[in-house]
Amino acid sequence: MSETGTRKRPALHVEEIAAGERAGALDEAELAAIRASNAAILAAHPAAAVAAEVGRRAGQRMAERRARRQRMAWYGAPTLAAAAAATVVLMRQGPEVTTTPEPSVFGDMSPGESKDGVRIKGLASHLVLHRQVGETAELLRAPARAGAGDVLQVSYVAAGARHGVVASLDGAGVVTLHFPAEAGGSTALQQSGAVRLAQSYELDAAPRFERFVFVTAEAPIDASRVVAALKMLAPFADATTRPLALPAGWAQSSFLVEKVVP
Repeated sequence: MSETGTRKRPALHVEEIAAGERAGALDEAELAAIRASNAAILAAHPAAAVAAEVGRRAGQRMAERRARRQRMAWYGAPTLAAAAAATVVLMRQGPEVTTTPEPSVFGDMSPGESKDGVRIKGLASHLVLHRQVGETAELLRAPARAGAGDVLQVSYVAAGARHGVVASLDGAGVVTLHFPAEAGGSTALQQSGAVRLAQSYELDAAPRFERFVFVTAEAPIDASRVVAALKMLAPFADATTRPLALPAGWAQSSFLVEKVVP
């Protein structure tokens, strides 16, 4: 049966045929219905009113987009200002960092730790040595050079180690215990940056070197074992670098001071 037969076509098909979007022909009744529908739509929605509404909605959308852009710019401005301020602060702080000599050995601090003893990741237990020069202290870098009569201040940096012993071996084979003060003393370490030992140390006329050793462990240490291990190194030609024979779990580090003849 053709579309012009007695069967009623859907209204959508009729509208598509009238608009030329579908093949077919319309009879007088269908054309009349289309004209009546168009007239009703135009009466309810005049073209001028429709155009005004479309323009109003388009203007509203544009205004909303402008408002969003303004809000984004406003929120971003403090962030940019803060970044600029941080840059200014960093630029101002840079020139203030100095490496002036420390006023005395009693104010020493280990490279790698902050003044409040906060450990920097990767820092190992080690010794820090200063040489007293008049009223100031000179930070020594291993291997350092010093002579008889020089006064050294030894400090340790626990860097998380709980117990430790500090001792030294000189070129004459003499071993000196620096911490604890005696073999039976407590080996507990302080966790507060570079901790200076109670007594400074004056180098004697022993030849060649003074090797300071820092032995650490998680449990209390028998200081006499460290002293004995150091004495065993004395006969060797590489006594300045040979590791100490220590129990498993004990760590060791050294600071070498080479003796110079005045």
